[in-house]
Amino acid sequence: MLRAWYARPVGSRFSFTDEALANLRVYDVTPGEVWEALHSSRRVIRHLGDDVMVVYATTARGRRVAVLLAEADGTDNDWDILSARELSDVETKRYDEAVRRSPETRRR
Repeated sequence: MLRAWYARPVGSRFSFTDEALANLRVYDVTPGEVWEALHSSRRVIRHLGDDVMVVYATTARGRRVAVLLAEADGTDNDWDILSARELSDVETKRYDEAVRRSPETRRR
């Protein structure tokens, strides 16, 4: 007998490249902070093309970071983390405005 089963929606998969880990050290961002940013409920995603995007988000400790991602080998929902750094003052202001305007944020 066939039984129906349900899976949670498939999300994105993120991988650190060796170059990304080196870039994180340059910008003094930890892999844990990147992970927190990518899974934050308060993130802003900016697509820079079909296969590149930047995620702006706040870590658990309140640090605001930008994470640069590229789609891995053209595979949907599979992203390579290229780099991450702390937001500039101008980016922080834009991020805060975008989060404030977000319908999800207003519901809280």
